[in-house]
Amino acid sequence: MKFRRTRRAQLISVAAVSAAALLLAGCASGTPSAKSTSGAGKDGKNFSVLLTTEDTQTPQMLKILASGACKAENKALPLSIQQTPSANLDEKVQLLASQNALPVLYAADNTTIIPGGTYYKNGEVLDISKALTNAGVGSDMTAIAKSTINQQFQGTVPSIPFQFNIEGLFYNKKIFKDNGISVPTTYAELLSDSAKLKAAGITPISASGAAGWPISRWIGILLYRELGPNAMADIKDGKAKLTDADYVKAAQQLQTMGKDGYFNAGITNLDYNTAVSQFLTGKAAMMYMGTWLLAQINDPTQNTQGNNIGFMPFPAVTGGKGSIDQYPANSGSPNVVNAKLYGPKAQAWLKCIAANYGSASLKKQGTYSGFALNQKVASLPPLTAAIGKTLGSTSGGVLWFEAYFGVKENADASANAAALLTGQMTPMQYMSILQADSSQP
Repeated sequence: MKFRRTRRAQLISVAAVSAAALLLAGCASGTPSAKSTSGAGKDGKNFSVLLTTEDTQTPQMLKILASGACKAENKALPLSIQQTPSANLDEKVQLLASQNALPVLYAADNTTIIPGGTYYKNGEVLDISKALTNAGVGSDMTAIAKSTINQQFQGTVPSIPFQFNIEGLFYNKKIFKDNGISVPTTYAELLSDSAKLKAAGITPISASGAAGWPISRWIGILLYRELGPNAMADIKDGKAKLTDADYVKAAQQLQTMGKDGYFNAGITNLDYNTAVSQFLTGKAAMMYMGTWLLAQINDPTQNTQGNNIGFMPFPAVTGGKGSIDQYPANSGSPNVVNAKLYGPKAQAWLKCIAANYGSASLKKQGTYSGFALNQKVASLPPLTAAIGKTLGSTSGGVLWFEAYFGVKENADASANAAALLTGQMTPMQYMSILQADSSQP
């Protein structure tokens, strides 16, 4: 099972590379060890950052910090943000790396930043957790964020957690109340509620077939509830196969839900934004999604349901080994600090980000990061505050369905999800494709 950065997390936040590579070439100088975590590298001319054009949240927050809480750090090492489409990410990062021109902060494929990976071996990956500890601010990264990243990156923490999200079911409180439905605690209850909503002429669940992953994530959460928190780690470690009966069962359960009409009409070609809009405008009762959805929920131009949107953990599977409080979690796409450019000024920037980013992103965007809330944020929307309490009481989680997948597995998991849901592909066919992908070099 190959290991990589999932492109699904790019819907939250993703770091990429600049189209103006030549402008950044002068930023890469000095070649300290990859293990440098104490600011012993050589600072460049700027705090150079590479983000994708799809990522609108992170650059906004960095600019806010640069003109506010991190003004002194910005004066010493000016923030310089470049963006490019995410489709160009891998090729551009490889080009910059070959020119010894990686910026201070960049994104990369998981396989290149874990122990033994190309950039890790080249000394271009900083362990963020160790660096923060050495800088005296280790507690500014939340325990659950550290634990999640540590799981994802083979015992290391190479990514700045600008985002931190858990997955669960968002639901429309008014629709539930109007139809006499309470929050389901078991999967059987969820199915019964979905049948009731359908009979009332209401779309039970919104998802995007064009994106694919909002469908395939259902397989992952069903596996975690049925088989327990090691369900996907066992696949990665070769202890189980996706074609085993217990794994195919999850795909079958999802397909049965599709055949029973519990998802949007025309789901195959439904894009992500339209699926979100259908939920936020009251055209569907539920949506399985990550808490990055708060950004849209807190936007009154998108959410016409106001405070009627609630969030619940995915229900338990009766007799299953998983727990209802085990949330699939992620910290967004990797945002890597180049250890070669981690000098005293870059260290000051990292400390300032760790101290201020959590509260700033919550205040300005209504979203959570993997950093502590060191400044009180008042007057939070009810749902945002409730999810914050959930995050605060959750000490650990599981990874999402595709977390350990390779490039082809990720692509096929999404590309074939709608076909599985609509019955155009059998559950065994779907899981066999993914299992075959995992066996390829």
